[in-house]
Amino acid sequence: MFDYVPIEILIEIIKKLPIKPLIQFRTVSKSWNSLIDSSEFIANYHLNNDQLQHRVLVRYADSLTYNHYPNDEDVKYVSVVDDDSFPQHKFPIIVPSCARQQLGKNPSIMGSSQGVLCLCVNFDDLHYWNINMSDREKTFVLWNPCIQKSSVSIVVPGHDDWRTFRSVIGFGVCPRTSVPKLVKITFISCLQYIENHTTQVEIYSLSSGSWRSFSMNVPSKSIELERNHVCVDKCIYWYAFDRSVTGETYRKKNLILAFDLTTEEFTEIDLCDGLKEEYVDKGYGCCGYLSLSKLGTSLVVLQPKDGSYIEHFVWRMNHDGVPNTFTKLFVIKTPCESQIRHVHDFRKTGKPIITAGMTIDKEYIQNTVVYEPESGEISDIGLTSPGYLCFAKSYIETLILLDQRGGE
Repeated sequence: MFDYVPIEILIEIIKKLPIKPLIQFRTVSKSWNSLIDSSEFIANYHLNNDQLQHRVLVRYADSLTYNHYPNDEDVKYVSVVDDDSFPQHKFPIIVPSCARQQLGKNPSIMGSSQGVLCLCVNFDDLHYWNINMSDREKTFVLWNPCIQKSSVSIVVPGHDDWRTFRSVIGFGVCPRTSVPKLVKITFISCLQYIENHTTQVEIYSLSSGSWRSFSMNVPSKSIELERNHVCVDKCIYWYAFDRSVTGETYRKKNLILAFDLTTEEFTEIDLCDGLKEEYVDKGYGCCGYLSLSKLGTSLVVLQPKDGSYIEHFVWRMNHDGVPNTFTKLFVIKTPCESQIRHVHDFRKTGKPIITAGMTIDKEYIQNTVVYEPESGEISDIGLTSPGYLCFAKSYIETLILLDQRGGE
C-alpha cells in the first residue's frame, strides 16, 4: 500500500506517530530505517510534534541503611510520566553501560536540553572536583533516556594552570537543527592576571565530533562564571559575576550570561532590582546564592530568602519586549520540619520539583516532592533517600541521538 503513497505524504504521516512504534517501524525495511535515522527526519520530528510526552527522571537510593555513600546496587533511576496521573506511572531506567564505564556507577546530570541529558562524573567525587583538578581533562556522555541511547564519550580538553584559569561547561541542543553542543568557557580566575589574558571559548558540536575555538563576541574578561547553568529553548544561561577592583576592594555584581545556540552569540543580562546585588568578596570562596532553572520556555531565577533553606523566591524572565526584566511569581516555603535541599526543576504544570530534607532518628532523609504554590503544601512522589543523593530532572520524549553509534 505504501508503494502508492508519495514519500512526502508518508513522512508527514509517520512524523505524527509516538516514539515507541516509530522506532519499531525502523525494522520494516532498510529504506525506512535510513529515513527515520536521518538527521533531517529527527530534527523535523522534534520541531513538528507537539504531542511529545513529558517525564521526570528521579535518582534515589533504594536503601535507608548507608551513611551518605550508597552501594552501586542501591542507586535507582526512575522515569515518571508527567501527566494527570502523576506520579503513579513510574518506570525503571538504567544508565547506559558505556556511561557507567566512563563516569562511574552513579554519574551526575550536568545539563538537560530537548530530552537529552548530559552526564558527568558524580559531584560527590571530591577528588575529581577538587579545585586543583577543576580544569583537567573531563569526560561527558550524552544520554536520551526515552530511547535508551547514548553518544560516544566526549572528552573536554583541560589545562594545568588552574591558579590562573577556571573553566565551566554548558550543554544545550540547538532547537533549529537538533544538534547537541557543549560550550567551554575558560576565564581568568584572579584579576591580578587580567591584563595579560582573555576569556577563551571552545565549542563542541556532536555533528562534527570535534572542538573548535571561538573568538567572536566572547564574554568580557571581568566576567566570572559559576558551574550552575540551564538551557532554555535556544539559549544556555550561566549564573555569573562582573568583577571589579577599587583600590584594595574586590567587588562582584550578579548577572546572567546567555549563549544563543543558533547564532552563537553571547549576551550579558543585567538583573532587576530585586535580584541585583553588588557586594564585597572577602576571599571566602564562592559567594553566589542564586540558581537557575526553567519554567516552560522561560528562564527562572531561584533566590533563597536571606540565604535560608526554608524559602525560595521564584522569578521568571519576561518576554514582553522589555529587556532584562523579571517578575516574582511565588515563594516556595516548606513546612517547618523540612528544609529545601534543592529546587531541581518544574513540572509541565509549573509546579516546582524539590528535595525536602529532614532528620529522623538521627538519620538525614531526603524526599523528592512537588510543591503546590497555591496551597503551600508538598506532594510526595514516593521516592525517599538517605543522605544527599536525591535528584530530579524533567525531560521530553525525543529521537535525538537515535542516529548515533553510542551504547545503549
